Parts: sequence; structure tokens; C-alpha cells
Amino acid sequence: MRSPSRKAAGRGGRAVAKAPKNLSEQAYEQIKEKLISAQYVPGQFLQETQVSNDLRLGRTPVHQALHRLQQEGLVEIIPRKGVLVRSDSLSEIFLALEARALVEPYCAAQCAEKIQDADLQALRDLYANYEELRGTASKTKLMELDRQFHVKVAEATGNRLLADFLRTIHERMSRIWFLPLWQFHDFKQTGNEHGNLLAAIVERNPKAAAEAMSAHIESLRRRIMEAGPG
Repeated sequence: MRSPSRKAAGRGGRAVAKAPKNLSEQAYEQIKEKLISAQYVPGQFLQETQVSNDLRLGRTPVHQALHRLQQEGLVEIIPRKGVLVRSDSLSEIFLALEARALVEPYCAAQCAEKIQDADLQALRDLYANYEELRGTASKTKLMELDRQFHVKVAEATGNRLLADFLRTIHERMSRIWFLPLWQFHDFKQTGNEHGNLLAAIVERNPKAAAEAMSAHIESLRRRIMEAGPG
């Protein structure tokens, strides 16, 4: 039986180079990053021409990317008006946290049991990088490291569906952290909580890892309740 790796190989068993991303995919990734980091602010109206100029890409790939992002709930295309950057309500934010509270402690426990050495080193590196940059880096950089840390924990479970599900939730939640009304994010506290989680994973202790993740999410929920706009 032919092995799966042969399907991806060229003649003589040589690996085929990965195809470059098409323009629509490039537009999708660049616009999504601007949405996640609030370079395009929730509540803002965009025009396709403006986005095309920002990305230096044509209207067609931008149009396709915006329709894809509308399906994900990040924007709303309003005929004859433009593209509205959607703003998640407080209730939607708490729904996201509820989903995280149900899924991420399980992922943390699975991570502690199954994580491979390479992934564990990657997790250590993300944590060390976050701690090193905590007092000097931009909020954008720290939030990206925070997001990567959580994504890596989910990926280390070996369950791709869970990792994809949580990646989407983290991308949606990331946007509120850049708004001036939301000043709840304590980078030192987050670093400490990540450290507790990492220690449990290093010790291969599923119960402690699940508890550390639960405490981290509850801490975030409490901060949002205390600091959210009235």
C-alpha cells in the first residue's frame, strides 16, 4: 500500500514545494490580523478600496476575503454603506469565556499527559519571551505571545479540532484587549498564571494543569466584570 507521504512527493520521491498562498488567502490573513489587533477598530466602517490600498492588493481578493470574514462573524457587509467591523457585546464575551472554561481545562490536562518534548520547549520559550518582554514590549506583541501560549497548549493535546475551535475563540477575544475602554489586562498577573500552568505541565500533572487553567480563565472573567464599560 502506498504510504501517505508518497502522495506529497514528486517523481523520485522528492518532496514537492508547498504552493504559495494565493492573493485571496493573503488578503484574508492580513485583514484578519488587523481585526484581531484592533488596527481596524470594532464599530469602524471600512471601504473595500481603503482596505485594498492598505494591503496593496486588488479589489477582488479583498472582496473575497471580506466575505469569508463575514461568515466568521468578524465583519458585516452592508450594501451601499461599506464593511462594518463587528463589536462583540459583553454577553458574547462571557459566552466565549464560558466555552473556554469548559474546554481549556480539559486541554490543559491532556497537554500535561501528552505533550512532546519539542512542544514543551516551545511552550517554555513562549513563556520566557513573554516574561522577558513584559515591561518593554508593545501590548500587541504581548497579546500575540499570550494567544500563542494558549494555542500551543491546545495543539499539544493532539486534537486538531479542539485546537482550531480554541484558536477561533482567542482570535475573537483578542480584539477587545486593544480598546481604550478595556483596561483589565494585567500582564504581570497573566504571566504568573501562565507560569503556574506551565509548572503543572512540566510536572506532567493533569489535575494541577486543569486547575491552573480554570483559575486563569476565572481571573480573566473577574477582571472583565470589574473593568468593563458601564
